[in-house]
Amino acid sequence: MAVKTVAGSVSNFGASAKAKLSNVAINGAPGVVARASEALLHDLAEIGGLPAKAINLVGETTLAHLKTRPDYAVTVNNALVGFIEVKAPGKGAGHENFLIRTTRINGTN
Repeated sequence: MAVKTVAGSVSNFGASAKAKLSNVAINGAPGVVARASEALLHDLAEIGGLPAKAINLVGETTLAHLKTRPDYAVTVNNALVGFIEVKAPGKGAGHENFLIRTTRINGTN
């Protein structure tokens, strides 16, 4: 089996996302990039030294206290390690929006 690299994994992700978004037979929603990113995240975990089955991505986990629902909750060996929000192509994760939302949640506006 070939050794995985970050560059190779990102390239594979790009090719997969492009195929999903530019299919001439039917238009896919930009959200399909989130599903294409699952393979990338697993590859990166493996490159980082984690066993293939150690990482688990749990989709659309509601965080009621933060009034948000990230695309993925990430667990490693059944321990919650963080959350991932995947943005559609051309959509930024602008810090301005994050600061406004955080200020509203914390009541510091």
